[in-house]
Amino acid sequence: MTIGASRTGTSQLHAALHVPDFPVTVLRRAQDGNAPAVVACGRPPKRFVYCADASARQHGVREGMALAAARARCSIAGARSALLVLERDEVAEQRAQTELLELAQAATPRFEDVGPGLLALDFSGLRAPYSAAEELLAGASRLGLSASVGVSESHFVSLCAARTRGGITHVYPGQEAGFLRSLSLDMLPLDTQEVRTLARWGVRTMGDLAQLPQAEMVERFGGHMVRICRLARGEADLALKPCPPPERLELSEDFDWEVTGLEPLAVAMAGLLERLCLKLHGLGQVVRRLTTQLGLVGGGTCERSIDLAQPLGDARALLELARSDLAARPPGGAVESVRMSVKPTKRRHVQLSLFAVDLPSPERLAVTLARLTGLVGAERLGAPDVPDTYRSGVAALAAFRPGSEAEAKRRAGRGPCAVGPLPVGLGTRRASRPPGVARRPLVLRCFRPSRPARVTLAADRPAGVEARDVRGKVTACAGPWRVSGEWWTSDGWQYQEWDIEVAGHLYRACCQPASGEWFLAGEYD
Repeated sequence: MTIGASRTGTSQLHAALHVPDFPVTVLRRAQDGNAPAVVACGRPPKRFVYCADASARQHGVREGMALAAARARCSIAGARSALLVLERDEVAEQRAQTELLELAQAATPRFEDVGPGLLALDFSGLRAPYSAAEELLAGASRLGLSASVGVSESHFVSLCAARTRGGITHVYPGQEAGFLRSLSLDMLPLDTQEVRTLARWGVRTMGDLAQLPQAEMVERFGGHMVRICRLARGEADLALKPCPPPERLELSEDFDWEVTGLEPLAVAMAGLLERLCLKLHGLGQVVRRLTTQLGLVGGGTCERSIDLAQPLGDARALLELARSDLAARPPGGAVESVRMSVKPTKRRHVQLSLFAVDLPSPERLAVTLARLTGLVGAERLGAPDVPDTYRSGVAALAAFRPGSEAEAKRRAGRGPCAVGPLPVGLGTRRASRPPGVARRPLVLRCFRPSRPARVTLAADRPAGVEARDVRGKVTACAGPWRVSGEWWTSDGWQYQEWDIEVAGHLYRACCQPASGEWFLAGEYD
């Protein structure tokens, strides 16, 4: 059905999918027959009609009516067949609603779950929106659900068209007010008392409401009536509230036989990843985390998770990652089922620089990191990181995630030598000089790793040192400086620092009081 004339060049386009009498339709999609039907709730003798189809309403049956009264209405009205009473199945309704959401997701990435059997979709930017509307209707028909679709520039008008017309209804620009004129007030966001008040005034359609003076309506009902009147005239619209993207997508497959090789398993994994990536592409997302769960013969499970350095949307690259991980760590038994799940994230668009070195593609980088992880282990692969500690000579590895140039500079400036307070006993010191002599800072060149040393003491002060490339008497020393940290943990540390002079060179010597071990931490320039 088409309302008005066609017009091109629209910036916004909305659609709505509606399944009338949703609870009844869901239960009757696998049944044949034209008998009037209702969905009943409650326990005998207090049972009432939760939902009625169009045939039952024609015989006077209404929602909320006692079930006995509904049967009596049908018998008095002379129905050809007895009233069909169905028990409400919330699980079946939720399953059908999920199927409708999957239809909407295949059509557009922006859609709203308005209510049971009612979806709103944003068709803006689609190449063939009217073909998408026909595909929505055909998809609902394949599910066994009789639906209707409304298409308009206005979100509110598309909802009204889907709820009041059958098939596909197109309401073209400029014809919204004329289309809404004959519709009931039930389409507007009014409460029951307001509808009753307007009905006593003889206002039963949106056209009647649009003719009333707006100032008097606001004075009688409140400020929200301004928006209601504008909706009735087709001048205002409702806001689309898109469903948030799923936090996790997963698909599984059960085998008819026991799989013992990697190649047959990879064939099944490839099909699952292709379907997952196709869904993510429709949502404009990519994979951040890939999880493979294998069901083993005998009831055991094997689970592998891969955190990607860069989000990927290529099924072949993801398959290579999963294969490399399983090859490095085999499941240890025959496989009877596989489940692939992904944690999606937004697709990131990177602007390349004309002067910076080109980075490898995310697919090649992810595969290379996966192969290196299989060779050396996950604990030995990553980006160098500076731990949040003052302990000398400590380094760590963080997950490798290539970022922007600004991020790299920020990470490079986190060490103890960057701007900020220096650890006690490290960095630069000024030696004592006679008056009149210029003062020159001393820079400590740290040994990596520190050099174990044998130190002889005299009156609890260093007197001689033996270490790699350092041997002799201590001609001068200063200290000790007692350094400690992380005493509130089980891995606390403490040691004493000395500045010693041996054969005309200045060194930093450290002693661990708990073990009595000595080592040279570095040499002053």
